[in-house]
Amino acid sequence: MGEKIYYHYCSVDTFFNIMQTSTLRLGNPLSMNDSAEVIWFLELVGEYVDNEESYKGISERWELVEKIMKDMIREIDFPYILCLSRESDVLSQWRSYANDGKGVAIGIDVDRLLRYSTLLSGNDIIYDSENQMKLLGEKGIDKYLSELNKAIINGDDTTIYNKIRILVSYLLKDAIICKNPAFKEEDEYRISCAPHKCDEGKISEIKFRTNNEVIFPYREIYFENIKHSLIKSITIGPKSLINNRNLRLFIKQQGFQWAMSEEKWEQHVKVSKATYR
Repeated sequence: MGEKIYYHYCSVDTFFNIMQTSTLRLGNPLSMNDSAEVIWFLELVGEYVDNEESYKGISERWELVEKIMKDMIREIDFPYILCLSRESDVLSQWRSYANDGKGVAIGIDVDRLLRYSTLLSGNDIIYDSENQMKLLGEKGIDKYLSELNKAIINGDDTTIYNKIRILVSYLLKDAIICKNPAFKEEDEYRISCAPHKCDEGKISEIKFRTNNEVIFPYREIYFENIKHSLIKSITIGPKSLINNRNLRLFIKQQGFQWAMSEEKWEQHVKVSKATYR
């Protein structure tokens, strides 16, 4: 069985910091580029209840239920995630995540990373709407929907709120692996980590950063101990200005054996074939 190598697209600055500090950053799903992140899956609940006559109460008050759901996800503690792509040379990825093609895609051994800490788990992203609805049906949510429907019929606002919170929490794990089909080209795989559990020396506590406008929480994976078995390749972006000699010197300084010979270098370092300018 071969290695499962997936790719993290990033700018040269981010690549440099990842390699220099031996850290990978896990971010909040709500900070990602999809404006419907998480919400997309929760909104499928509306379609699900519309197809079930027994949930008429929820259907009739869906606007209220949806509003409470959207308010809740701003307060709930999400798993932190690292986004990877199965493919190393996708034009949309270069444009969106690698400084408009000037960055790189880092090849990461996913199985090695998942073995590194029990706090980490990995999942393929589901883009197909039918498969997302199937997943929802297999979740066993009817118990939670029945209780919510009863609370709505009884007009008990406090119970309605509590039942929606329980429902959202129950669906959260799957909500972060279902995305709008429009993002299918990304072919994404996600590494996720529980929001508060610790793995000393391997995964950081919650940290914070800003972009001059808002504050973002994140966590870091410290991979110095597995650096040379984790990072497997580099794909250079189609608009990259990286000097090959300087890159090789940098990678050699990081202790990677594939920088020691021309043959190994060509095996591990590729240049994008995208004709993009």
